[in-house]
Amino acid sequence: MQLSSDFLSRIKDSNRIDDIMRQYVTLKRSGHIYKCLCPFHSERTPSCTVYPDSESFYCFGCGAGGDVITFIMKIENLDYIEAVKYLAEKSGIPMPEDGYTDRNAQIKKRTLEMNREAARFFYQNLKTPDGKEGLEYLINKRRLLPETIKSFGLGVATNHWTSLTNHMLSLGYTKQELMAASLITEKNGRWFDFFVNRVIFPIFDLRGNVIAFSGRTLEKESKGMKYLNSRGTPVYEKSKTLFALNFAKNTSVKSGRLILCEGNVDVISLHQAGFTEAVATCGTAITSEHARLMSQYCNEVYICYDADEAGQKATTSAISILTAAGIKTKVVKIAGDGVKDVDDYLNKLGAERFKLLLNGSQGAVAFELNKCQNGLDMDSELGKVEYLKRTVSVLAGIESKVEREIYISKLAQDYGVPKEALSLEVAAYIKKQSRSDQKKEWKKIESGFNRRDSINPDAQSHPKEAKAEEGIIAYVLIHPDSAKRVFQALPTDRFITSFYKKVYEKLAKCCENGEEVSLTALGGEFSPEEMGRISYILARSRDITIDSAALEDYIKVLMNASNTAQPASAMSDDEFLEYYNKLRQSK
Repeated sequence: MQLSSDFLSRIKDSNRIDDIMRQYVTLKRSGHIYKCLCPFHSERTPSCTVYPDSESFYCFGCGAGGDVITFIMKIENLDYIEAVKYLAEKSGIPMPEDGYTDRNAQIKKRTLEMNREAARFFYQNLKTPDGKEGLEYLINKRRLLPETIKSFGLGVATNHWTSLTNHMLSLGYTKQELMAASLITEKNGRWFDFFVNRVIFPIFDLRGNVIAFSGRTLEKESKGMKYLNSRGTPVYEKSKTLFALNFAKNTSVKSGRLILCEGNVDVISLHQAGFTEAVATCGTAITSEHARLMSQYCNEVYICYDADEAGQKATTSAISILTAAGIKTKVVKIAGDGVKDVDDYLNKLGAERFKLLLNGSQGAVAFELNKCQNGLDMDSELGKVEYLKRTVSVLAGIESKVEREIYISKLAQDYGVPKEALSLEVAAYIKKQSRSDQKKEWKKIESGFNRRDSINPDAQSHPKEAKAEEGIIAYVLIHPDSAKRVFQALPTDRFITSFYKKVYEKLAKCCENGEEVSLTALGGEFSPEEMGRISYILARSRDITIDSAALEDYIKVLMNASNTAQPASAMSDDEFLEYYNKLRQSK
């Protein structure tokens, strides 16, 4: 779809990048810019910068960057046109109609249609003799009510290898489409249902569309996987999806909390019992994307994982990820009374007892401090000393200074040690950890700059010319009013590296057509990764003055260069600045 420059300008003006990003991350002002923890990789030190003046962002840690459309593409997992539509709807701007049908949108629409038909098929199977075992499992073993089964669209994949395949083919879908939607699979040239002899749990997006399925085996002694989840498809990415969030989001916005469980059955049982804020990840550990998603609907998460060792490790990981996203956490202790998980607890002890359990749940700090006692003899002096040593890292991890002081005072009093001594240990640990974190973040940044350049591989062979090209592109984007003069002075064929040449050609075409010369004008032509590189050029340009004199020097580098030049040795930024200054002095 060809979008006009005027339309894209309206989208950008109605969706300021700092306003949009603030809905996903916590922005902190630093002069005329904002900084935040990058939502696209895990970090403790903010390396993502937002530039309101250029309506762009760039992360110096992972290289993500671009304009507001690029940000929505990455954060919402959308393609370019879908991201533009998302922002247009958000700001009440109608999309232009030109009869064009976006292929990716059509594929996604078709996939959702297939999923809806498959969900109906699985649900109807519950009413057949072949689906009796699945229905008995849900009603007798899991004690789910008919209205719950219907509300969540639960179903069963019968113990036949091609029943869904035959049904979907009869509706006109192709084997290739069904394969791409993770509804069927292929082996040795034969096609089979992806889910066989399993209870089926549809997975919905926030709009209520069926985007995937999770299947629990009905085999009593299964040698395969107990749970099987859909593969990634055009509409489903498990690292960014939470089971039942479509049901939980409205309640969680009001209550300010979500209950994070391990499995689908736990979630459904909680909803049936009246705890409608329950969600779960879909066959994967919690990710920063999950945390970012939850932060849009709540400010506190009750972690309700199993009491076994694996569950406790998962709880610790979840606390870390959720805390990094600015979410408060509490840990619900499902243990004792002969119960093994949330569903078991509700069936044996009831909803009222679970409500009391929620109300008495530990904060994350208390949970971590209790864990420090594992394996220690707390009646011995050695055990107490070792315990206090272990608590230092937990205390140092508390962001709030007031909260940290309260815990330090309590521990010092409980174990008869001077508060000052414990405070000094914690302060020393924080200082050491801060230096370590900074080194790690800087190493990430350095490794990002030093690894092979996959975006513009020609730059390694022509470092001087690549640096000059970056300067010219930056000048054109910073001074769009002077762009025409630049394009007249430097033909596009003088660019040496292929990627920067493509960027320059696109900007020249915009100028020739009387369109806006801007970062947004490039979005439809370049991938999010490529937009990140262009945003890097803009971000780096703030460290040096790129005026008309500098532009002339950059042009001189390219005009004197040969397209068949021999590969040069790599030139660092400092070396190029030195070279650049020599050029200016020689004028």
